Amino acid sequence: MGISLLLALAMAGQVPTTASISAPPADDYGYVSWCYGALGGYVELYDQVMPEVTRIEKAFPGPDGVEASLKTYPEMRTQARGDLKTFTSAITAAEKASPRPIAEYGRTAINKGRSVWAGSDTANKARLAQVWMSWSPPNDCETRAKSLEKRSNILGKALIYNAARPVEPPAVAPPAAEPTVAEPPPPQSGAPETPASDPVAAASPIPESPASPPEAAVPPLPLEPAVPVNPGSKPSAKAAEILIDPLDPKPCSGRLEPARRGGKAVLICRPD
Repeated sequence: MGISLLLALAMAGQVPTTASISAPPADDYGYVSWCYGALGGYVELYDQVMPEVTRIEKAFPGPDGVEASLKTYPEMRTQARGDLKTFTSAITAAEKASPRPIAEYGRTAINKGRSVWAGSDTANKARLAQVWMSWSPPNDCETRAKSLEKRSNILGKALIYNAARPVEPPAVAPPAAEPTVAEPPPPQSGAPETPASDPVAAASPIPESPASPPEAAVPPLPLEPAVPVNPGSKPSAKAAEILIDPLDPKPCSGRLEPARRGGKAVLICRPD
């Protein structure tokens, strides 16, 4: 991990040591957010420190020459911008997958990363350029960012799947059927209706009229006894008569003739 500007200035005796204030969080989301803030501050200082960096490289050229040394700084800035995109993608994926809001915590971690470069406006130019030239983000910033994004995408798909699954409502028991009240039969036509609003009529029972005696059933006509026939003599025409009560008909094997016997109307069955 590259040293912070605060630590470098503290080593030079310019400011008290406060490196612990800018230490990264331990969790992946906070750690990657801190990396984003620290690397973003590094890129923002590029134009400010490059004049002094160029002077230092010319004053102390490397084995490959000044031009080769100065060529690495634009390449490092391009690489840093690519890493910032990687960090941004991981941070965004984590915020989308989180079941609770974490963006505010992420902004705090980013500001904590930027604090690595606190005091750059008032620091000695040569000392600031030296710290900037030797600084690099922690080696595990990129690996933890890729791991965070991968896990967040998996979690995000699970959250979306669970949210899209239809939730079946609990079965509701059908309401109990209300008791049915039998409707009174309609009044018969022609029968007088008793007004329900008359309390006197409702309170005093109406005497029932004595039931008329049932009509006496008409007894069947007594059959006249057949006249005994002497053996050997021919039966008379009257002996062959069979009286049948019209109210109680009987089968007749001959013909029926209406007649009156004893003042009653009867039917006479005469054999053919």
